[in-house]
This record gives sequence, structure tokens and C-alpha cells, in this order.
Amino acid sequence: MTSNKSAFRMGLFMLLIMRVSWVSAQDRFQIELIIFGQDMPTTELFDQTRSGIQWPSRVVEVSALAQAATEQKSLSHVYATLSRYSTYQPIAHYAWIQAIDVDSAGDAVRIQDAANVLDGFFQLERGDFLTVTLDLEYQPDPERFFRLSESRRIKFDEDHYFDHPKFGVILKVKGER
Repeated sequence: MTSNKSAFRMGLFMLLIMRVSWVSAQDRFQIELIIFGQDMPTTELFDQTRSGIQWPSRVVEVSALAQAATEQKSLSHVYATLSRYSTYQPIAHYAWIQAIDVDSAGDAVRIQDAANVLDGFFQLERGDFLTVTLDLEYQPDPERFFRLSESRRIKFDEDHYFDHPKFGVILKVKGER
């Protein structure tokens, strides 16, 4: 009887070790975003005159995170394709590595381009599902700007599209091992 209990405990201990090592291997994510302007006809009225971004208490600059190498980017062909069409104006292409603990939200990452037409943040939450929160503002000229604010559940290694009549975001999140 004692040997059965010992074997059971040893098996349980091994499963626990495997679970911990698997979770640790899943803590790092590669996040890739493409943001682009688009001039689609719309009947919607946009009268936003000041920022409406709901900033989280902690925000890190995207430049403070480990950047993904060029060969690791899987959306480069999408950025190149958008560049070929006059309807779309690629604004930015980011790819970074971020560690996120189980059952928690990662740091919000500030997304801001060099031309100052884009500002806002991205945040990934890891629970039973992956949840992305985007709150971005696009200001193509000094007199108007547009906001895209959305939270959505996503799946790993799939392309996700966030749409606004005046700009869009393509996102891919991959787990790192």
C-alpha cells in the first residue's frame, strides 16, 4: 500500500513539474501589429475634438521591450501589400516580445508613430482566453482625429483585423517556447 502511495505522489510530483515548465515556456509572447490609414467612404460622422483614450495606470513604451527580429515578423508581406495600394497608408509596423504571467494582464504598451499621427496603447490579458484591448487614436491632420477602442478575445497564431472607416489594425500573437 505504501509503495502505491509513493508511486502516486511521485507521479503527481512529475505532472506538477511538467505543468510548471510548460507554463513557464508559455510566458513569452511575440506580438505583431500593423496600423494603416484608409480612406473608405462612410456616412458616419466623426466629431471627436479631444483625446478619449482611457489610459491604464501602467504603460510601457514599445521601445522598452525586446524587439522581434526582422526574420521573425510574419506580417511583413501584409505591410508590403498595403503599401502598394493608394487606398491604404501604412503608418507603423511593430513586433515585440512580451512576458505575461498566467491569469494576468501584461503591461499596456504605448503605440505611437514617429510622425505623431497615431497614439494609444495595446494590452494583452492572459486568462482562460487571450483578450486584447486596443485604444488608439489616428490624427491624419490637426483638425480631426479618429478613435478605435475595442477589447476582443483572440486565438494564437491567427491574423486579427480591427476596423475603423479611417484606419485599421492587423494583429498576430504567437506563443514563444
